[in-house]
Amino acid sequence: MSREIVAPVPVARSAPKLRWRWSAADTVVASATGLIAIIVAVFAFLCWQGFGTTVSQADARVQTAAGIVASDVEWAIDAAFSYLTLAGDTPGDPAIRARTEAAVKTLPAGAVFGLYDADGQQEAGNPGTLPASIGTSDFFAALKGGAQTAIGRQMKDAATGAPLIVVARRLGGTRFGGVAVVAFPGDLLRMFWEPQKLGTDSNVNIHRDDGWMVGRYPPLAEPIDATKVSSSWAMISSTENGSYVARSPLDGVQRIVGFRHIRDLGLVVFATISLDAVLANLWNSIFIVSALLAPIALALFFGALLTAKLLRDSAKTQARLAAAVAQNEVLFREIHHRVKNNLQSVASLLQMQPIPREIKADMGQRIAAMSAVHEHIYRSNDFAQVRVKEYLTTLVENIRAGADPKVTVVTSLEDLAVDKDAATPLGLILNEVVANAFKHAFSDGREGRISVQLAHRGEEAQLTVEDNGVGFDPDLPAKGIGRRLIKALTAQLGGESGFSNTAGGGSRFVLTFPMAKLADAT
Repeated sequence: MSREIVAPVPVARSAPKLRWRWSAADTVVASATGLIAIIVAVFAFLCWQGFGTTVSQADARVQTAAGIVASDVEWAIDAAFSYLTLAGDTPGDPAIRARTEAAVKTLPAGAVFGLYDADGQQEAGNPGTLPASIGTSDFFAALKGGAQTAIGRQMKDAATGAPLIVVARRLGGTRFGGVAVVAFPGDLLRMFWEPQKLGTDSNVNIHRDDGWMVGRYPPLAEPIDATKVSSSWAMISSTENGSYVARSPLDGVQRIVGFRHIRDLGLVVFATISLDAVLANLWNSIFIVSALLAPIALALFFGALLTAKLLRDSAKTQARLAAAVAQNEVLFREIHHRVKNNLQSVASLLQMQPIPREIKADMGQRIAAMSAVHEHIYRSNDFAQVRVKEYLTTLVENIRAGADPKVTVVTSLEDLAVDKDAATPLGLILNEVVANAFKHAFSDGREGRISVQLAHRGEEAQLTVEDNGVGFDPDLPAKGIGRRLIKALTAQLGGESGFSNTAGGGSRFVLTFPMAKLADAT
């Protein structure tokens, strides 16, 4: 009957997941990067804060400037209206005209006075500055229509074409008899603008409530209607004073604009400051600080990279050394394991030799003592030292296992660490002494006791083996090689050893060797 063989189905295994191992080098790079990020973030925050503070200060500055200029403009125009009342309601009166012209001379430098009849033709005044006719002007039409006072759009000097700020008053009482005019040169605003020290690309403007420009410094050749060019005019009209940021449609410069109304005169006064001029010092400071921080940040980053490289190289070196140490440990274990196996092979070969059984047993025990040392070494992680308590206990138990069961063995071994070169002589000495005690101390068949002790004695260590057997005379010549072997091994340890009889009739063996061969395990 045939049996079908079914091949096992291979189990699919997922690829091992790669795990990132965080190293000291990664910590250095991450810390440096984090520190640089913090520096950049703090610097960016300070720049943002500086920008806000600078703009806020400039905003307050232009609002203050607008208020000051508004006060100056209000004073000048109120003074002009006051002087125009001196012209009375009778145009052409030489006395009144002379008095008015004299009063106008007390106005700011450059102010001129003129009288115009009901048709807008000049009757008196300064024909070199004022136009000969104002019949088509907006303020003349307003006055002729019944308004008592009016402020005109910016006009031009008849001789030079320079801007003029015009203030006018109706003459003739209920019957329109003409117009009295005071004209200020547009340069008057320069005197109001200069003390404000608003910087490059700044200006001051006067507009009427209907949006038409009355005057500006630096001047414009033609007046403009702000309602047509400013998207903020609705806000300006409804707010007593304030500020905003806008890009000028005239020159494309972005400015912070402060304004203030003179409601009694129907005027709005503007003071502006260039945003670029305001931020110029801030940008300069940012550039200087950036120029200082950039090399520091780069030095920190590249220093971190260099340190990380050194750490990685060091880690690789340590890994190679650790691998070499691990490999050496494996080789040491393998060597001691092979030596132990070879000794066991020698012991097996010894048992096959045609020699007396007693000699075989003695040699086998000695070989087992040496083999036990190598077994203990390759099972431990320390190849320089041997912890003798476990090793010597194993030797004693092995000897006792094949000896008279009526004999009791008591051990008191301190847990010392012995140099590997001292472990084998110490084990062989103990093997010889304990084996001889089992063999000779109780030859009469009595029950006995063997005591084994290992302890510190000052700067030396002492191994003591004592029995309560029949005793022996240490002065008698030795029949075997045991005592000679003990003497040779004692010399190898650099110590002293000897046999003596106890008070109870048994024997005692004492081995003392220098602590230079020992290292306290505690």
